[in-house]
Amino acid sequence: MDVLTQIFTYSLTLALAAFLPGPGMTGLMFKTLSQGYWSGILMLLGLITGDIIFLSISIFFISYLTQLSSNFSAYIVIISCFYLLFIAYKFWMFNENLVQEQAVLDVNKTFSTYRDGLLITLSNPKTISFYLALVPAIFGLNSLQQYSLLLIIITVITLSIIGSLYIFFSWKIKKILKNIKIQRILLKSLSLMMSFLAVVMLYKEVILLN
Repeated sequence: MDVLTQIFTYSLTLALAAFLPGPGMTGLMFKTLSQGYWSGILMLLGLITGDIIFLSISIFFISYLTQLSSNFSAYIVIISCFYLLFIAYKFWMFNENLVQEQAVLDVNKTFSTYRDGLLITLSNPKTISFYLALVPAIFGLNSLQQYSLLLIIITVITLSIIGSLYIFFSWKIKKILKNIKIQRILLKSLSLMMSFLAVVMLYKEVILLN
């Protein structure tokens, strides 16, 4: 593939990966419902920052890290899977009212909301696999450093659009989710989905290591 085809493939794959519900977008929906629209925006910024960090690692450091250990990305994914199981447990045990009025953001709240988004992305095994395994597979041996700015712009725009759609959708379904029983069904469904993702990816990585 030529570089333009590879960049198009990257853009399309990123959009599909972001659109399919995962820990990041699920957490974004949860944050928007529980703390309001602006908290969702701040969390989205944190999510995007995490993606840019992993993209930068893939562009500038992946060959170096692979030389240190061929199983580097696998170890990171395994650690992240356990953290994802912890998040799934927190979702399952959540017993408060999910739908709150618009929260008033202060400096501490702003930072913690942004941090939540960043940490979810940095611990998301799906994101780690995408940037540390799939992106190198898409581009092969081509050096990405000269295209780094373009890839970052594409990533920011793509995630901003899809994240905004999730925020808008979450904001619109608040009336439906005022029923506590429906909230519990949603949270436990999301918890099961994240647990399933973590277990599947954990199994795959352990098998590969063996």
